[in-house]
Amino acid sequence: MAILVLSHPLPSEPFADALRRAAPDMPVWTEQQPPPSPDAVEAVLAWRMKPGVLPAYPNLRVLCSTGAGVDKLLAAPDLPPGLPITRVVDPQQGVQIAQYVVACALHFTRDLPLYAAQQARAEWRRHPVRPSERCRVGVLGLGAVGQAIARAFLPLGYPVAGWSRRPQDVSGVRGFAGPEGLPLLLAQSDILVCALPLTDATRGLLNRATLSQLPQGACVINVGRGEQLVEADLRALLDEGHLGGAALDVFEREPPKPDNWVWTHPKVLATPHIAAQAADDVVARQCIEALHAVRAGRRPQHAVDRAAGY
Repeated sequence: MAILVLSHPLPSEPFADALRRAAPDMPVWTEQQPPPSPDAVEAVLAWRMKPGVLPAYPNLRVLCSTGAGVDKLLAAPDLPPGLPITRVVDPQQGVQIAQYVVACALHFTRDLPLYAAQQARAEWRRHPVRPSERCRVGVLGLGAVGQAIARAFLPLGYPVAGWSRRPQDVSGVRGFAGPEGLPLLLAQSDILVCALPLTDATRGLLNRATLSQLPQGACVINVGRGEQLVEADLRALLDEGHLGGAALDVFEREPPKPDNWVWTHPKVLATPHIAAQAADDVVARQCIEALHAVRAGRRPQHAVDRAAGY
């Protein structure tokens, strides 16, 4: 009995190969090479789950996510109530996402779109550099990824603040927490970064009401989940001139349709969910560790709190 990889829309073979490298004696199957019997499946490694799949495996012990987020797994309507669910914790993901966010922030704060347009016209014209104090960064979510993002800005001299559900103490970062802290953070964020997990509380959090509280000309960078941002409200605030730009790596629907406005809007930088990707070997190792833990009657190290959503 062993592991079944159901990682669609992500390719399954890279995960399966990593699992086989990590545990050569453990059988591993994929959608393309299904198990000889549903009874043989003890662990499923997946990104999302279609209805009717999980109940087909009566001996399933653990459901492992292929990434840090588990919202799509938790959305399965027939999730067995006692089944442990695990998420990937890869320290390099925080580094990669921080790199992406800093690059996007500099794209806007150093006026790179403006200079790209001038280059296309062969126009040599300088503009004043925006002072650091007008590049105030607000990070929504101060988990491992949010903290990595916040710390990455400190050497640039950009003032950094963060918001979380409960108070967090991050050196050099001004902290806000709870419902009363969110408006305070928004009001002082020239660059708003969303690094929150998707939960009932964060779904649709970035809407006209909240985004309107940002300073005039502020930019939004979303590396959380697309469902946290109401795209129609973002577009309206960009078109009205209240917001100066947006960098989106996640979307309400992935991929966005070819006629989606995000592809062509002059103030939007759109990327295909590439801010970070957990290493296949890390995903495999943590999946195997989770299976060993439940076999031994222990709670997996990166088990998810279903009530919290992460």
